[in-house]
Amino acid sequence: MKFRLFIAILVSVVFIGCQDDPTTSRNGSRPSQSTVGPSFRVRVLNAQGLTYGDSIHFEIKSDSPDLKISKVEISGKDSRLPFFTTEALNFKIPSQLSGGGEVRLKLKAIYENGKYTTRYKEVNLKPTRPAMDWRFDILKKYPHDVSAYTQGFLVYKGFIYEGTGNYGESRLRRLDLNTGELVQEESLSEDIFGEGITIFDEKIFQVTYKSGRGFIYDLETFKMKEEFTYTTQTSEGWGLTHNDTSLILSDGSSTLYFLDPHSQEVTRKLNVFDENGNVKLLNELEYVNGRIFANIYTQPFIVELDVLSGQVINRYDARGIVDQSEAHPDMDVLNGIAIHPATQNLLLTGKYWSKIYEVKPIPVDNS
Repeated sequence: MKFRLFIAILVSVVFIGCQDDPTTSRNGSRPSQSTVGPSFRVRVLNAQGLTYGDSIHFEIKSDSPDLKISKVEISGKDSRLPFFTTEALNFKIPSQLSGGGEVRLKLKAIYENGKYTTRYKEVNLKPTRPAMDWRFDILKKYPHDVSAYTQGFLVYKGFIYEGTGNYGESRLRRLDLNTGELVQEESLSEDIFGEGITIFDEKIFQVTYKSGRGFIYDLETFKMKEEFTYTTQTSEGWGLTHNDTSLILSDGSSTLYFLDPHSQEVTRKLNVFDENGNVKLLNELEYVNGRIFANIYTQPFIVELDVLSGQVINRYDARGIVDQSEAHPDMDVLNGIAIHPATQNLLLTGKYWSKIYEVKPIPVDNS
C-alpha cells in the first residue's frame, strides 16, 4: 500500500494527492514507426513559441521523389481515428484539435500506390497565461470517519457520498454532512480496490484501481445494477466526476477521459497542462461550471482547469489546513473535493482524515 506520512509532515506540508497500491509504471510503451511504405519527413515550421489557440504549421516531404503522397492523416499517438485529414503537404491545423501541452502526434502518409508510413512528432503548446496561485482560508470543520480511505467524495442532495479504497476495505457510503454520521453503506468484494465515484442521472457510478471494472448502483438502495469496463493509458481508474453529458475519468496520467454515460465508451480525451508542461497524477475530481478541480497525487496542491482546453487556470496550495491537534499517525494524503450545497465553498478531506474542511480561496501575493 502507499506510504504513510509522519505527523510532522502531515501538519506542515498538507496531504497530497490520492491513489493507493504500490507504485506502478505510468508510462505507456513508445509507439513504433510503421515501415509499410517509403519514408517521409515532417517539420513543424512554427515549433518555437506555440501557444494554445495557435495553428500548428506542418510541412511534409516524401523521401522518394517518384512516389507521391496523396493524403495525410493526423491523430493522437494512441488514437485509431484521425482528427485531421488533408491532401496538402504544407498545411495548418488548429491547436484545439491537437490539444495543448506536450503533445505527441501520429502522422500517417498514404501514397498513390496505397501504401502508407507513419511518423510521430512532438509539439509543445503553452497555455495562454500562467496559472494563478491561491491558498485556502478555513471557514468551518466537519467530522470525518478516520477509518475511511477516501477515494471518491461528493455532496448530493445534502448528503456526503464517499467511495473508499484498499482491498478488503472498499466501501460505498452515504453520510450526514454536518455530523458525519453513517446513514448507509455497501461493501465491495475483497478483490476490488474502490476508486472515484460520481452521481449521474440518479445513479452512482464507481471506478476501480487496477481491475478495469466500473459499477453502476441504485442511488437509494446501493444495489449494483450494472458493471462496465474501460481502458485508459495507465490501465487504471483514479478519479471520477461528470458534466451535463459525460462521465469524466482520471487515470493518474495528464489525460482525462470523457465517457458516454450510457455505453461508457470514450468519446473524448483532454490533456491537462500548465506553463510547466503536462500536469500528471490527476486524481479525485470535481466538475463545477465548466471547470474541473483535481487533486494532484503526491503534491499538496489542487488544480482548477478549463474543461474545453485543459489549461490549468488556478493552482491551490493546501499546506497548513490541518491543525496539529487533528493529525494522527495513520493519516494519509489529501484526497477529496466537493462543493458545499449552501455556500458553494470547497469541501476538502483526505484518506483517514478526522475532518472535512470548508475552505475559501485567498490569492497568493504576487500571483
